[in-house]
Amino acid sequence: MAAASPQAVPVPPLKQPSKIPSVLRFPILVITSMVASSAMYSLVSQVGTGDLAGVNKRRDEWWEIAAVLGWKATELGVGWWGEYDGRDLASLTMLSHMPYLYLLTTFYGVRPTTMWLGLLVDVSSTYLPFSLLRDSSPVHRSEASKAEVANRSILNDLNIKIYTSFLAAAVYGVVIYGSFRTWLPGFLIVHFEGLKDLSGAYEAALPGVTVGFLISGYAAQSFLFMPALGAKPDAHDMQLAEFDAETATFGQTIWYNVWGYSKRSRTLIKRTATLVLASAMQTGLRTYITVEGVEPMGAAGWAAMWAAAATAVGGVFWWVGDVEGISN
Repeated sequence: MAAASPQAVPVPPLKQPSKIPSVLRFPILVITSMVASSAMYSLVSQVGTGDLAGVNKRRDEWWEIAAVLGWKATELGVGWWGEYDGRDLASLTMLSHMPYLYLLTTFYGVRPTTMWLGLLVDVSSTYLPFSLLRDSSPVHRSEASKAEVANRSILNDLNIKIYTSFLAAAVYGVVIYGSFRTWLPGFLIVHFEGLKDLSGAYEAALPGVTVGFLISGYAAQSFLFMPALGAKPDAHDMQLAEFDAETATFGQTIWYNVWGYSKRSRTLIKRTATLVLASAMQTGLRTYITVEGVEPMGAAGWAAMWAAAATAVGGVFWWVGDVEGISN
């Protein structure tokens, strides 16, 4: 996305309607989210998660429990100090938690209803506490003014949201389907002991795989594309506009070449990196610790596939956003 010569417009910070002292908000968020997650999983276990019993292994080691809880707190911390709102964190949770459940549904005979119930719990237990402690960002408020967000009319355009959701779903579909048809089946056989069924890979068709990622596509455009498109120019953009290659020092030239991107591009890069890391860490950690018979290499390979898909989605959104008529 090419840098222009923008004028920085001050953007009001996210509102904090809560009267709870700021030092207590994040600890309250972590505790509330974990309690809500535990309570909701206990509730849905009575409805439709019993088929996980034959797949999940017992967590007998203290470090396994600590790793899961620590990563949960880290996810919330990324959202809190990254100035995300509840919708941002819900989308990130959806995209980073889905690969583990997709594995169980596709190759371990776990019912799709179980996967969706698990995702509902994971997303709700982050979105609800987060939304109570922080207002929605201007990007996610249709009534936000032009002084708060760029490209307001595009952000509110339903067709744009539909098209970009389908585009992200297609990218996920191509990466996953391509893996199904090439390296993944053999990799799973070697590194996933106790795998029940590989027909999900051999019988997959690209249209069906893509349709299965439509909700993920919507979450991706909500987390990546819309915040980048709505990012207002800042002081960094003004420095880029004033950069002169003939008079710049060596250090200034290096800085420009490495990080000489518009606010929109920087927002997309940061959020794509966050999604890639969250997808890799959540998928690899949860797969290895939770699924019986999975080797570390197996968990890492499965996680790497989803990290690659997230990277591809971010790259495609960068290309889509780099067009004339979209302000920086």
